[in-house]
Amino acid sequence: MLNVAARLLFALLLCATPGLAGDWSARFDLTLHRILQGGPPHFDDDFVVADAVPQNTRRFTNFSGDVSGRYIGALSAAARHAGGSFPELDRIVAKTLQLQKPDGHFGAPMSENKVTNDDMAMLWGNGRMLIGLLEYHALSPHPEVLAAARRLGDFLVKQAPRLNSEDVRREYNGEKFAVGYICWTSNLEGLVELYRVTRDGRYLALAREIASRTDRHPSQHSHGFLSTVRGIVQLHRVTGERAYLEQAKREWQGVIGSGNVLLHGAVPEMFAPAVKRDEGCSEADWLRLSLELWQLTRDPECLRQAELTLFNEFAFNQFHTGDFGHHVLAADGIAPDFAHAWWCCTFHGLRAMAALFDYGFHQSGGTLVYDLPVDSRGEISGLELRAESALERDGSVLVTVLKSDGAPHALRVRVPEWASEVKGADPAARVWKIGETLTLTYVLRTREVKQGGRTAIFRGPWLLAVDEQASPGFFDEPYTENKVQWPAEPAAGAMGYAAFSVPAARMRVRYLPGGYPVQPAAALLRPMAEYTSGPDSNRLVFWLP
Repeated sequence: MLNVAARLLFALLLCATPGLAGDWSARFDLTLHRILQGGPPHFDDDFVVADAVPQNTRRFTNFSGDVSGRYIGALSAAARHAGGSFPELDRIVAKTLQLQKPDGHFGAPMSENKVTNDDMAMLWGNGRMLIGLLEYHALSPHPEVLAAARRLGDFLVKQAPRLNSEDVRREYNGEKFAVGYICWTSNLEGLVELYRVTRDGRYLALAREIASRTDRHPSQHSHGFLSTVRGIVQLHRVTGERAYLEQAKREWQGVIGSGNVLLHGAVPEMFAPAVKRDEGCSEADWLRLSLELWQLTRDPECLRQAELTLFNEFAFNQFHTGDFGHHVLAADGIAPDFAHAWWCCTFHGLRAMAALFDYGFHQSGGTLVYDLPVDSRGEISGLELRAESALERDGSVLVTVLKSDGAPHALRVRVPEWASEVKGADPAARVWKIGETLTLTYVLRTREVKQGGRTAIFRGPWLLAVDEQASPGFFDEPYTENKVQWPAEPAAGAMGYAAFSVPAARMRVRYLPGGYPVQPAAALLRPMAEYTSGPDSNRLVFWLP
């Protein structure tokens, strides 16, 4: 089996992100390679389309169109970012279209009388199929793909009277979780996009009805709810009606206010009080929602939340295989239990990364602004720049001039709260030369968060943790009685640089072991983002006594 470094190199050679080089581009390539070439399980044609048949050869085929729809949508977004397409994608789309039922849906049949759990599962998967087909159509317009999407939209319109009833909403807004009412409301994203493409008012009318029936409640499936809220954002974009933007922002704020964004930027799979584990899909949804709201409102808190999730939970959630998935949450950090959720999170993780690169820059009053220190391209009339981030290595970002008209232009650089300054940034307008480079260096802050006699520490945007791999002695029984001695000290040279490591933020902390306090010891504090290249089963403690 290839080791992590060899696997990463192979991925980069196979499907490297054109024109960009940096940690997030490498992460994107790793997950793209996982879907196209990795395993187990391997995403061959029969495996992917099994839920559109349906053919019970793997788990979750009752969520009709879920894996196949996510596969199509994620690779379509990845192809758009990479500036091309993939033969695997074209082939899967062609095979999927042949499996559409006469009434327009994919997979298992819909009941004719009382709505069942299986109906909800089928509706969820068809919602993923609808947006997936439309994202493929946006990448490569095909009349037969749009026709299939319309037939599926017509099926949803026909089912709407039953699903929009208060009886069904009440029954499935309880403890149904994965087959809850969110299986219906999450169709909103695809319906809005179908209206945008076709301008058929029936799809817009149904989207409005679903938006009015969206609410958050305890122990709800966060992924389904957040996907629905992202659909409400798109409803604002196509109608221009501010009420939808305000609704989405209110729901976003409600997730934060209800304690459902954890210290490391994770949204739990189930909303409080049923907080048990994270979910890659929910983290991807939360990241995209926060970035979309930042783009629409320029509220700095939206970007702050996006950064918190991106550099901590979202990075941590990506396994060394490229999969995304689940980790069990512990009272003081992360338990060693995990699951590679190849059936959903791996695709949703790639889909979020494909969107991430669009948010590095924005335009403001004719000026280019660099907001988010990730790999990205930014352009205004007369100037195009490329940013390649080495933030995790030494706090720097390399900016290269790709195009310039020879006229003076200004570049503003946002100074995030986790940095005291950004060296190399000069907001004055000047003439840029093609091929010229500029190095931005973020001077990282150290921040402590205290709660109930415990302390967590951030270095720059990264939350630091003690883990069993690097500091096994810290976990000698009874490790919960260890006494950490502050302050922590930088340890930037510790362990060197490897794929997905963050040497710029590592620190060391001294402590008195709970079982033998007369022998002081030291532990390495590592950003939890580093664990993409580490063992899957690893205990992390970031709430330190």
